[in-house]
Amino acid sequence: MRRALLATLLLAGCAGGGVVAPLPTPSIAMRPEDRVLLGDFSRVTALAASYDRVYVSYPTALAIWRPLAQRWDVPRSPGNPSLLQNVIGGATDPVDQSIWLATTTGWVHYQPDIDRWETSNIATRVTGIAVDPSNPGAGMWFRTSGGWLQQPRVGPAIPATPPAALRLPPSINDAYADIPQLRSLSPRLLTGPLMVQGAFTAAAPNTQGTGWFLGTTNRGLLYFDRTMIEAQAMPLGLPGDVVGAMAATPDGLWVVTDASVRVPAGLTFLSGDLAQASGVPGSAVFGLPFEAARALLLGTRALWLATEKGLVRERLDDGRLTRWDVSQGLPDSRVTTVAQAQGRVVAGTMRGLVDVGGDDKITRRALSYDGPVYALKANGDTLWVGTAFGLWASLPGDDSLRMPEGFRQLGTIPPVLGIGYVGDTLVAMAPDHLVWRNPVSGEWTRGPDLAQQLGSLTAFAATLQGVWVGGLRGAGFVRPATGILRPLMVGSELPGQVTAITVSGGYLWVGTVAGLVRIRLEGR
Repeated sequence: MRRALLATLLLAGCAGGGVVAPLPTPSIAMRPEDRVLLGDFSRVTALAASYDRVYVSYPTALAIWRPLAQRWDVPRSPGNPSLLQNVIGGATDPVDQSIWLATTTGWVHYQPDIDRWETSNIATRVTGIAVDPSNPGAGMWFRTSGGWLQQPRVGPAIPATPPAALRLPPSINDAYADIPQLRSLSPRLLTGPLMVQGAFTAAAPNTQGTGWFLGTTNRGLLYFDRTMIEAQAMPLGLPGDVVGAMAATPDGLWVVTDASVRVPAGLTFLSGDLAQASGVPGSAVFGLPFEAARALLLGTRALWLATEKGLVRERLDDGRLTRWDVSQGLPDSRVTTVAQAQGRVVAGTMRGLVDVGGDDKITRRALSYDGPVYALKANGDTLWVGTAFGLWASLPGDDSLRMPEGFRQLGTIPPVLGIGYVGDTLVAMAPDHLVWRNPVSGEWTRGPDLAQQLGSLTAFAATLQGVWVGGLRGAGFVRPATGILRPLMVGSELPGQVTAITVSGGYLWVGTVAGLVRIRLEGR
């Protein structure tokens, strides 16, 4: 009786001693830093600078660079990110230093001090924005295909004759006129990933008059000092929208983004406060040696990536990249997962398991299995292996895989796509549900169907409190024998289907096909 009660407490509380851990609660849209969307920030659509802030508009977010503190604020996203997709220019409000953005169909006004977004459509096509410094309280001016409109601070825009003092925002031509050498240096400054030539999209001088902030189509934001011959990159966010894999560190997050028609695959480190971003460029001509990654392992001074073109290692000390594929001994170049077990790196492929030795030699593991491997989790001497045919264990000295006792009793054996521990409880993720192993009795329990709400499951992260899972329609928090307790749905909290998920530093990080979302957690 006592044993059964203890087992029940362990499984329900997911922690030793029967202590029930508090449930994490996502803090949604309370403050700008509570929910942050990071996407492809390689294209700048507008700039506006004042003495203490530089506004940078991207197609899905608005960023603020603080020149006095030399740091980024967290990016800001409107409730409807599509509001920023057609931005053509920006200007700082002289009254409160907020930002006005002209779009092809109207305007967007953002006041960062109170996190307030306003927007309005204009019947005719908008082609520019301007401000009247002689009468700053009168509102903003918008040039349209039908003439000039004055937008007062209250009420609709009205046709009006622009005053003589009206001032247009600076343009790249103004930067060329101020720094003549900038024009001749432009081809080199605008050479982006894969040696593709970009273009300048916006320009704004700093208030000290020592240089210009430059927006580009392919390198994000640059700063050009008039005394230099090279521009300083000011990276923020990610080089692409599709998050393939990520791994947390005490200082921040490593993120791999997949290649698309416009951008190559990217590997980026984000500081925990998102104030800094730095990337691994790879070859100037070819970029990184893969197009998609599905797992990322933090090794000893190295990163290991499971990619569609093999297993890739990037050394953090010297940036050297090494790739293993079928020509170096992999049974299949499609590597799906990677883990560290018994001091060795183990990789799962679409045709079995391999070990990477200290001499970088590949050896086959569990020769009797040559099917797809989707997940790995080391625990002591046991390496749990998620396959297309259920959950198996790989043990030292045993060249075969063994299915844990009781797993077959679940009935139909599902593919296992994720493995982890919640306290002492082993958890495995199938495409539509979780299975839990009681740490005392060893009995396996199938959880409820999660795919009905979240769609087919694609991402898994076990924590001390429970499991975060993600799918085609959203993400959520799950405990034994429960449904989704903290749903986050695509179209509201998330911009697209989930590809990766993890928890670190008090935040839930959700990778999607449309960017990375960071959500602050309470009660964790």
